[in-house]
Amino acid sequence: MAESAVSNDHPLDMMLAVSDLLQSERLASLYARVFEHGSPTVEELADGVDISQTTVYEDVHHLVEVGALERVTEKQPHRYQIRQVDVNVTVGEESVQITPTLLVALGNRDSNENIDVYLDRHGISGLATAVEYARAYVQDRMNARIMAREQDITVLEAETILQELQEIIHEVEPELPSTVDMDELDAAVDET
Repeated sequence: MAESAVSNDHPLDMMLAVSDLLQSERLASLYARVFEHGSPTVEELADGVDISQTTVYEDVHHLVEVGALERVTEKQPHRYQIRQVDVNVTVGEESVQITPTLLVALGNRDSNENIDVYLDRHGISGLATAVEYARAYVQDRMNARIMAREQDITVLEAETILQELQEIIHEVEPELPSTVDMDELDAAVDET
């Protein structure tokens, strides 16, 4: 039986929440800030940003309504945390996975020049692809040269985005295993 239309757990509701985050830098940045702070209050989220507390409150309320955030306390001031997002979008034979890692990377655009430049050059779809490469990079199944060749970008650009995304992946997906030293792997590739 289908889930209730009022539930934020319905796949279409989550797709709409993801759509909001992908289309709004401010909402993506707020999502990333909630992740970084763990379970912050609106006041904590508004501290240190150039947005009014009222706007932050409205944005948090919107993200709770669409199911991207959840309130974790009943007492005032309320605390919020991100909801785990895992949306797969398939068009024809192309498929992309939208996860908190992608959303946090997107939300870091304003504070990370390398991610900002990569997004300007390759768009959100390019960043989503780079996140997949970065997961393989963290798991020692990928290096910058392979990504550069397959994505038709420079090795420097591939290495830069892989390094930036590696840090985000370690924060958002700490359970992802990593055993091989990538510098050693790159050195071995250089020798051959």
